Amino acid sequence: MHGLFHLCQYSDGKVYSFNATQLCPLQISQDGTQTSGTVGPVGFKAGEYMDGMTKVCVYNVLGNTKAVRVGGTEICPQTYQF
Repeated sequence: MHGLFHLCQYSDGKVYSFNATQLCPLQISQDGTQTSGTVGPVGFKAGEYMDGMTKVCVYNVLGNTKAVRVGGTEICPQTYQF
């Protein structure tokens, strides 16, 4: 991880950056977009709170609570793909 980004290197020798709250995709297409991997349910923002220098975004995902940590100055998305 590098700051607010994950740096992910692939077999094509290129390094791609992704949001630090995301895992590196298993594969990417020629244009750098994710091509495979599991797509989880969508969570709807239920709240947020500060935790030190970061912000925790809380989501309702099919009746369960999940959280994503972002930078303290970032805005929590209204929805998040888990």
